[in-house]
Amino acid sequence: MKTPLTPLDLVRRGLKTYPQRTAVTQPGGPSFTYREWGERIYRLARALGEAVPPGSRAAVLSPNTHHGLLTYAGVPWSGRVLVPLNTRLTPPEYAFQLRHARVSLVLADATLAPKVEETCRELGIPLWVLGEGSDFEDRLGEQDPSPLPYAVADEDDTITINYTSGTTSSPKGVMLTHRNTMLNAVETIYNFRFDQDSVYLHTLPDFHANGWGGVWSPFGVGATHVTLPVLRGDTIHDAIHAFGVTHLAAAPTVLSMITDPATARTTPRRVRVATAGSPPHARTIADMDALGFDVLQVYGLTETSPLITVAELSEAERALPTPQRAALTAKQGFEMLLAGEVEVMTPELTPIPHDGQTLGEIMVRGNLVMKGYLDNPEATAKAFEGGWFHTGDVAVVHPDGRIEIRDRNKDVIISGGENISSVEVEGVLYAHPAVREAVVVSRPDERWGEVPCAFIALHAGRAASPEDLDAHVRQQLAGYKAPKHYVFRDELPKTASGKFQKFLLRRELWEGRERAVN
Repeated sequence: MKTPLTPLDLVRRGLKTYPQRTAVTQPGGPSFTYREWGERIYRLARALGEAVPPGSRAAVLSPNTHHGLLTYAGVPWSGRVLVPLNTRLTPPEYAFQLRHARVSLVLADATLAPKVEETCRELGIPLWVLGEGSDFEDRLGEQDPSPLPYAVADEDDTITINYTSGTTSSPKGVMLTHRNTMLNAVETIYNFRFDQDSVYLHTLPDFHANGWGGVWSPFGVGATHVTLPVLRGDTIHDAIHAFGVTHLAAAPTVLSMITDPATARTTPRRVRVATAGSPPHARTIADMDALGFDVLQVYGLTETSPLITVAELSEAERALPTPQRAALTAKQGFEMLLAGEVEVMTPELTPIPHDGQTLGEIMVRGNLVMKGYLDNPEATAKAFEGGWFHTGDVAVVHPDGRIEIRDRNKDVIISGGENISSVEVEGVLYAHPAVREAVVVSRPDERWGEVPCAFIALHAGRAASPEDLDAHVRQQLAGYKAPKHYVFRDELPKTASGKFQKFLLRRELWEGRERAVN
């Protein structure tokens, strides 16, 4: 009687149990009941069945539209693997990911299709354009809308390949399984407290680790999805008021949009907000409270499906004055219900004492940990050394058991919720003819949490300004990856063997702060 665990079963339950309820709606766009949404899933699955072989990979490049959301069910429903693409990348970055994942089909929103059209032509990949009145809608219209069982044979098969900026110059393809994502989606329902009266606003980009599970989990309990293609303070508040939103997830930068006095409004009812990327400031929590939002911090990585800890508070702690409550919310908190074992350990895999001072690395062992990195056995083996997934985040554990990140031992910068590989940026800087040495580290930033800062040593007799280097980087990488600050030095600090001492440069920028992350 065993059936494979898959988040598609949450979608299946929603389609069966709540056929007349609103499943998906979009400001200025259409609304779909669960019955109508199911018909669209079945149509897309059948269209894919005619277009590409079973097990092949289909990429989606879309803002948070109802078309984009449909692919998270329709593609795996057909037995194909979905490859969500970051909407902020450049054509060369898309080309790498499409080649690396061996993508057979690209589904791109009409507003973003020009960014991949040439690459698709060069690689011979068919391109379906998403949008109202598009060829995509024509394809759906040609298909049978009758119910179709989802094609999942093994819960350990890959459901999505999500690219993340790691510590190498090329992003790694994280293979998440049906089992990984189902268990994450269930714990999302539990921790976010979704039910059939919930209205979930898609303010978190769905390509970010599958919207932290939000592309599947609300369907399981009959909740309503509100897709939001344009993310601004006014569009968020408009949607909250128009649709009676009860839940949303967002990076801290979006919380700043929500609390911006120029557009901020009090909510018609309390809205539960999950945030991650950097801890919310006490001022942000106070401002969100005053507007009607309850902020919950969560933590995880794409490789862990993604969420593994939650800064949950007791009733007494929620009643504390904002400064004390914010101090607790700023900690990463406790392992989630289905996260498995989340420990802070020494390199010898010994748990550290719960004294709030001893440093260790957060490691995870459980059902949410990825299958591995696509075609990268060396990186996979390194990440799983000792039978634990190594997050690269350095933390302490407080006497009450709460985990708190203090630093990172990997070369990743998390800026406004986006992962930036410092090694990738360094590689582009080295391609500039004036650059002799380049080291990129994080620098604290009030708005983005942290931003890339480049330390540069130039070749003798060569000159380059910050503006020159910025233009050079932006030709090859997405703008958010470009360093926001440049520091020029005659020499950069190295070990006796010639390895750059990044920790010394980071220490300069983070001096006087208790934590080396923001």
